[in-house]
Parts: sequence; C-alpha cells; structure tokens
Amino acid sequence: MESVGINDTYTSFYEESSFENVTDVVTEDDGPSAGFPRGLDVEGLVLGILLVILICVTNILSLAAFIVERRLRTYNNYFIINLVLADLAIGVSQTIGVYHTFLGRFPFSQGFCKVYIGVRQGLLFVSTLQIVVICIDRYRATYDPINHFISRNKRKAVIMNTLTWVVGLGFWLCYSTAWDFIVNINSTQNCFAAYIRDPIANVIQNVLTFFVPLAIICLLYFRIYIKIKASIGGKGVSRDFKDGTQNVIAEIRGGASVESSIISSTEMKTVCEDINNLTDRNVEPVKDKDETEKAEKRSGANRESKNEMLKANRTLSYIILSFIIAWLPNAIIYLLYSVNPALFGAFPREVRRFFVYLLIANSFCNPICYVVSQPLFRRTVLDLFIRPRKYCHQ
Repeated sequence: MESVGINDTYTSFYEESSFENVTDVVTEDDGPSAGFPRGLDVEGLVLGILLVILICVTNILSLAAFIVERRLRTYNNYFIINLVLADLAIGVSQTIGVYHTFLGRFPFSQGFCKVYIGVRQGLLFVSTLQIVVICIDRYRATYDPINHFISRNKRKAVIMNTLTWVVGLGFWLCYSTAWDFIVNINSTQNCFAAYIRDPIANVIQNVLTFFVPLAIICLLYFRIYIKIKASIGGKGVSRDFKDGTQNVIAEIRGGASVESSIISSTEMKTVCEDINNLTDRNVEPVKDKDETEKAEKRSGANRESKNEMLKANRTLSYIILSFIIAWLPNAIIYLLYSVNPALFGAFPREVRRFFVYLLIANSFCNPICYVVSQPLFRRTVLDLFIRPRKYCHQ
C-alpha cells in the first residue's frame, strides 16, 4: 500500500475548507507540523454549517414550490427542478466536508473517502452539465421554435435530466473512485484522490469538467442573445399577420403536448422566417376532438406562461452569470495548481478559502435566480411562508 510522506505534494483541502478540491500544498518547508491536523477549526465549522443550511433550505423551498404549484411544472422548469435536486444533494454532501474541516482530518475510512470524493465531484459536475443542457434546449427553442415546441415533452426532459446524472456521476466514479481503488492509495489522515498526483490527469479533468462546459455555455448563450436581439428588431410585423401566424402554429401544436399556445414576441421573427417552409411539412390535421379540447384546457391553465421563452431565457441568464462568478476563480486557481503546485503559494489561504466557499455558494444562488426571474415562483415561495395552509389540502 502506498503511503504519503511529508515530502509529497498533495491536497489537504478539507483542512482549510470543506469545499476545496486543492487548497494547501504541503512540503518539507512547511515545518514539523506539515501533514498533520492544525486543530479544531471553529470558524470553518460555523461558516460551513451556515452555508449548508442556506443551500438546503433554499433548495427545499424551491422543490416544495414546484410540488405545490402545478403551473410551475412546465417543460422548461423540469430542467430547473433537476438543477434544484443536484444543488440540494451538493448541500447535503458538504456536511461531511464541514466535519472534516472542523476536525482537521478525515474521520472516516479510506474506502469511504474514495467513494465520497467520486460522488461529491460527480454532483458538482451534474450541476454544471445541467446548465449545459438548459443552454442547448434554449438554443434550439430560439433557432428552431416550431420543431422544438412540437417535439418537446416532459418525458424528453426527464430523459435529458437523467443523462446528466449518469454522465456526471459516471465520469467521476470512474476517474476518481475506480482509480483510487485500483492503485489503492493511502491518503493517511486526509482525503484526496490519486489523480491529483498526476499533473496531466489533473489538467485533463479540470478542462473536461469545467472549461469545456463553460465554452459551450458561453457560445450557445452568445448565439441566443444575438438571435433574440435580432428578433426584437422585427417588431414591425403587423398585428393581423401575427394573429394569423399564431393560428397556424396552434394547428401544428394541437397534436403535441403543450404548455402554452401563445408565442412570445421574441419568437415572432423566427416563426415568420419558418412560416414559408410550412407547406413542405407533413402536418396532419387534428382528428381527435377530445385531444384538442384537452390541449386547449392545458393552454388556458398556463396563462402565466405567455412569455415562457422570455422567462426561460431570463432565468438562464441569471444562472449562467452566477455560475461564472462562482466557479471561474476557483477553476483558475485549480488549473494553476495542476500545472505547477508551487504557484499555489501565491494565493493567501484566506483568498483560497473565500473562492471555494463562493463556488459552493452557487448552489445557494441558483434558487435566488429562480425567484428573481419567475414571478409565479416568487409568489409561491412567499405563500409557503405567509399562507402555508393554502396548499395543505391540495
């Protein structure tokens, strides 16, 4: 079994903060106490518990809002629900990190450490992948609104959400947990993965799990922004033509599972461009009267979703902004460590801890983004506090 001596470079992430991947480079220059616990970290315990509580409470409230308010259970919000579940799982998983921070050592077995790192990193990756999925869906809704609306349904959303968990957890359980068990590394009193000892492996995982998703998110969002900006410039379309176009689209949507039959103003220019291609499509008339009536009822029940696309894009904007602010500084620091651990000393311990807490605080900021961008969600959360009996008999 391989052991780690004080001359080895490794992460003591949980000693400094319960939320870092790599925070402290321990070398022989650190003195006789290197590699050993610094003592009980009361500050880390208080801050860690506070952050965990905020993450869990806000995401539980978000989940409760989706459960009690049927109008929030739209196709777009199914992706938000999955992000809520990922953030809630991240908050719960950090309780172990908080305990590790407080003790200055990992209190559980090495086998549990190997599994825990894989699951914890996997949950963070799931959260990142979910933002990528939302961007891809919004991109298609912006550039191909007719086919997107025809083909979208909640079953498809569930499948896409499931894939984020399979890919996110699958990658890290293989890259970290399986690797750790194969090499049977012993991280003594600390909990760290074997891949951090290999600079190349460290850079690869950092690029694959953050910088590649970040590039995809930024590219898609930029194209969405350009398209919407161009669409807003086409406000000169007459009301009569707009109403006529909506009638055509209503016929196309009649056979599909819909949440709303009203097209937002930002979609109109794209719809107008696609309207000339409708004659080439094999669109069958609606034959089932009951199905049509059911679609109309569902459309009427979702009057809050008139500007569904605008609200979805607004929510996405806030989520992306929060993601970049929270993740980018720590990712850069982590990349520097991967390239050259000696560069890590250029960042004071307090700065590193702040950016790590900021990264995890992203799971607390996401529910705030939902509240700010969706009025119905905001009212539902307030009602859960002010008038909880309103939902007791639903």
